[in-house]
Amino acid sequence: LARDEELRHWAADLQHAASRQADTRREAEFNYASVEAVLATLDGLQPANVADLAALTADCLKQLADHIRHGNTSDWRQYWNTPTKSPWEPKAENLCRDTLLSALRIRLEQVDVQAVSEGVYANDKRADIRVSHGGCNVPVEIKKSNNRELWQAIQGQLVEKYAIDPGARGHGIYLVFWFGRGHCQRHPSERRPRHATDLEEQLRESLAPDQAARITVVVVDVSRAE
Repeated sequence: LARDEELRHWAADLQHAASRQADTRREAEFNYASVEAVLATLDGLQPANVADLAALTADCLKQLADHIRHGNTSDWRQYWNTPTKSPWEPKAENLCRDTLLSALRIRLEQVDVQAVSEGVYANDKRADIRVSHGGCNVPVEIKKSNNRELWQAIQGQLVEKYAIDPGARGHGIYLVFWFGRGHCQRHPSERRPRHATDLEEQLRESLAPDQAARITVVVVDVSRAE
């Protein structure tokens, strides 16, 4: 309504009302943790609520992304088909997911957090990864940078189908494997991302302010080292 030109004289009032409603909704949906849960979180043990779980998962994924790109074992190679008889080609999306999930599980299991592939959500829809603990869950939707749905899936799948789950409370993670500029779908504006950081910024810009508070974008740079 605030963007409706016929209501432009009411725009300030409508924006104020929307802001107040967003505050009210956040307060209503927030689960206050018990003293024991807070102490466990402060001790670096287990997440106290879904916001903690989402932050923990995102942090683990960012640490993995850094190791994949900069570690001395060159783990980025695991996401490409072995170039013995054919040119370098990115592995299938599910294989990339499974490789990442194996490493993610090792980190999350240390704090009694589970991560499974093909997590089931409403209407039999399945997120690539479902991270869960204590009745809370965080869906992780994964795309390769050359996927035709790269720019649509963050809204059409993660936000609209998975993050609406009562246990997720609007939280979710959109993870993209960056295989290089030549392996990336163009932005709807026709501007092709130049590097992994550029892609991450463009995807974040596609989120509304209230979504950006709960949806995290993580781009994993698995591009070939030149």
